[in-house]
Amino acid sequence: DSGSTQAPHLPDQPLPSHVPSVTHRTRDSTPTRQRAAMMQSGESIYNLIPQPVVMPPRPPMHVSQYPGEVDPHGFDLGVSNKRGKATFGHATGTLKPKTDQFLKSHQKEPVLPPPAHPTRTKATLKPAVPAMGDKPVMGLVSAKNFVTANAVENILSQPKKTFQAPMDMTKKANYGKVPRYLQTIKSQINTEKEMIAEYHRQQAETLGGSMRQMSGGERDGLVVELKVKWQKVNEAYQKLPFTLDTPQQKIRKETLEAELAQLEKDIKTLQGRQVVVVEEDY
Repeated sequence: DSGSTQAPHLPDQPLPSHVPSVTHRTRDSTPTRQRAAMMQSGESIYNLIPQPVVMPPRPPMHVSQYPGEVDPHGFDLGVSNKRGKATFGHATGTLKPKTDQFLKSHQKEPVLPPPAHPTRTKATLKPAVPAMGDKPVMGLVSAKNFVTANAVENILSQPKKTFQAPMDMTKKANYGKVPRYLQTIKSQINTEKEMIAEYHRQQAETLGGSMRQMSGGERDGLVVELKVKWQKVNEAYQKLPFTLDTPQQKIRKETLEAELAQLEKDIKTLQGRQVVVVEEDY
């Protein structure tokens, strides 16, 4: 079916040298390949022929190993005795609402007994006032010794608690007077002030006429000059770079900050105070 002619020879035995070689001429192999592809894909002309239907053999009927006399309704998921709500909750239809049973108005309010007269009477603290027609009981005699009974009652009785009024601080002996420790501290302060005044007096006598009080105009002028100087130093401080890379820049910044702090301190010292100038001879 291949469409080619081959010389008969053994597959493993070479042809003799005296047998000439035969040139085989083969037809076009395209239809052969198509038929082979059809055979491999399951398509064939023989498939058009109806095949006889083969019926599979019927398996034998199942026969239970348990006797058939047992009622199947008595079993539920392997449980021989059925119990209510033991598997899947309430049975179907058991929780159906009843249309005649619902909460009505004032149904849950407590039912109180009917009102009646109170059975507990009020305790009387004092006996009732005798009527006008009542006669007193006469001729009562008692064998009680009131003197002895009064002595025993007083011996066995507890002393009464007396009320102690709060103490009035305005009636104390030292009210409104300065305490003694404050007087001592005040005397110590006065002694220190006298010592300081004596020291200043001795200093003034030693220096002679070289001390004088600064006038208001001179003090104000000095404050203005200090403020102008502070402004110049502040401008120089503001012109410093943000990042200080060299030691000289750091030293410059620290110097300006110290100078600004000293100027602010001097301005605060001169403002609103009396200034004494000491002139020294060099």
